[in-house]
Amino acid sequence: MVESLETSILIVDDSTINTRIIAKMISDLNHQVLIANSGPEALKLLTTFKPSLILLDIKMLKMDGFECCKRIKNSSSRADIPIIFISSSDCSQDRATAKQVGGASYLTKPVDVKELLSQIEFHLPWA
Repeated sequence: MVESLETSILIVDDSTINTRIIAKMISDLNHQVLIANSGPEALKLLTTFKPSLILLDIKMLKMDGFECCKRIKNSSSRADIPIIFISSSDCSQDRATAKQVGGASYLTKPVDVKELLSQIEFHLPWA
């Protein structure tokens, strides 16, 4: 059984520094924060928990964010989770690919805290 966590956010990034920075940025929102350091780790976590939103890096070693997003969106029990891609790439091809695989939004690093909070509020208006 997949446990749904009220207003929880999963951060997926293979950089511990990036996950800490993003977690700090969203700490005032009072959402439970889950962290996965790779795509496979995120997918494993998603077998047990269903977060309200996923913040997903693109460039990771074990599995890139595009593949991770595809796998999440191919699961009927997880397909409705909004995914915000966060990447150091501002390439239009990456932005297009993010949309094609099911991403709800795309932010570039370094992440602007106001933009991040605005996107979270947009995708979690009830939170």
